[in-house]
Amino acid sequence: MSDLRQVGDCFTARGLLTPAAAAALVTEGLAAIQGTEVVTLDAAAGRILAEAVVAPRSLPPFDHSAVDGYALALRPSAEQADRFKVVGRVPAGRPMQSEVAPGNAVRIFTGAALPAGCDTVVMQEHAEVADGFVVPRRSYRAGDNIRLAGEDVAAGVTILPEGLLLDARHLALLAASGLSSVVVRRRLRIAVISTGTELRAPGEDLCEGAIYDSNRIMLLALLRHPAVDLVDGGIIADEGAAIVAAIDRAARSADLVVTSGGVSVGEEDLVRSSVEAAGGSLLALRIGMKPGKPLAFGRLGRAAILGLPGNPLAAMIGFLVVAKPLVSRLVGLSPTGLRIRSAVAGFDRDVTPGRMEFAPASIIRNPSPDRPVVDTLGRGGSARLLPLSMADGFCVIPADVQTVRQGDAVGFVPIGDLDLFR
Repeated sequence: MSDLRQVGDCFTARGLLTPAAAAALVTEGLAAIQGTEVVTLDAAAGRILAEAVVAPRSLPPFDHSAVDGYALALRPSAEQADRFKVVGRVPAGRPMQSEVAPGNAVRIFTGAALPAGCDTVVMQEHAEVADGFVVPRRSYRAGDNIRLAGEDVAAGVTILPEGLLLDARHLALLAASGLSSVVVRRRLRIAVISTGTELRAPGEDLCEGAIYDSNRIMLLALLRHPAVDLVDGGIIADEGAAIVAAIDRAARSADLVVTSGGVSVGEEDLVRSSVEAAGGSLLALRIGMKPGKPLAFGRLGRAAILGLPGNPLAAMIGFLVVAKPLVSRLVGLSPTGLRIRSAVAGFDRDVTPGRMEFAPASIIRNPSPDRPVVDTLGRGGSARLLPLSMADGFCVIPADVQTVRQGDAVGFVPIGDLDLFR
């Protein structure tokens, strides 16, 4: 794990890490998990390719017609013939065995193999048939409407690179190449733990002073992906021995342990001391963002440990800024930094400078696809869930801004950017 002194000039005026510096800190020098497995194509979507794929055959594998029409065998003469005798019929999947002599033609359909001797295909809309002859009604030349063998893919070339996140497009190419399985990286194993004596699981009875745990459900949903193997670590009370045991148990089987709550500096914030008691280390990340200032990152054995705040919005912003690039690095993808789009403020607001602020926001007008007009939702506060549930994304106010007025430039992060590898 990097030392803060190596981050360089990536601090705010208050000595806090910028969000970008925090993401760089947790990913720098972090190695991707090792291990591969072979999966069938129907289970490969969302998995990460462990080795490059070389085309076993050409695509298309043979010359074929691109249209329904007539394949013509041209005469050696440069002059275009007026008509060709129809001597056969070639549907897709039933190639013609004999060669077509010059001056003759065959009825052919899309995808059918081009018979030997044929040089061009005339679309059926551009031809007339009478008395066993086809008469082209437009000029033609050799090669028209023919897809040549290997024009898409030549056998032996690399068609998919190592480290690719597979989606439907790639699976179609693999299937067309005749491959039924592929070698992918093993799933990243992530354990998610909520800490807090006050927390109860949804459905349980609430006693006075207790609340339902929303973070664990939220984080499990954010982290759920075909490339990830999730472990629900449950709710652990604010008791040192219990947290030590839970984190140690999770770290023995997981590649990454994500906790929420208990990472600030209060007497009941026990995650850091619990990681240390289990034999690991946890570095407090004082990030210049609001909400989500208290985060922590470290190691316990071979597992990475990420401590997120207890308040839901703060935990979600921490996920967006730090957890996403961390997970990308661990699975072997290049971490993508937080992408802040341009937007226009549709509100007036006085803010306290010093930290980049993320506020749930809705798009109220979209005069330009690249610069929507946004308005913040609710009255702020990192524990508020209703505004978050209604948001189109997050309005981002720079750390050096004190006042925002309607029409001012602000940043915007669409809610879709919460997708794990987006």
